Amino acid sequence: MNQQEVEFIEEKTGINLPECYKQVVLNYPGELLGTEAEDYELLNDPEVIIEENNEVRNNGYFGESWPAHYFIIGQNGCGDYYVVNLENREFSVGFACHEEMACHPYAASLSEFISKYLQETK
Repeated sequence: MNQQEVEFIEEKTGINLPECYKQVVLNYPGELLGTEAEDYELLNDPEVIIEENNEVRNNGYFGESWPAHYFIIGQNGCGDYYVVNLENREFSVGFACHEEMACHPYAASLSEFISKYLQETK
């Protein structure tokens, strides 16, 4: 992803993305390039990122309002989302579970996120 695409995401969602997330997508992790992570866990398509975030903000999340401080960065294909907290300065990932209607800490850093993804896909 390039800077223009990041700005496009911000324009279309109306959200100022945290610098820590911008750096992740501008320097997409090489370990994840060419894997399913680009389509699921760590989205790499600006159009999909915009669509997922606008959908929950405009229509809710399984009948509930979407918390404004969460920004979807990925999904698992089953209705659950990987999110960043827009208020955080450091990159960390939460897991928004639709069955529990709760968001739990998933990874405290990018390296932990990559490690967990690679372990889960073995």
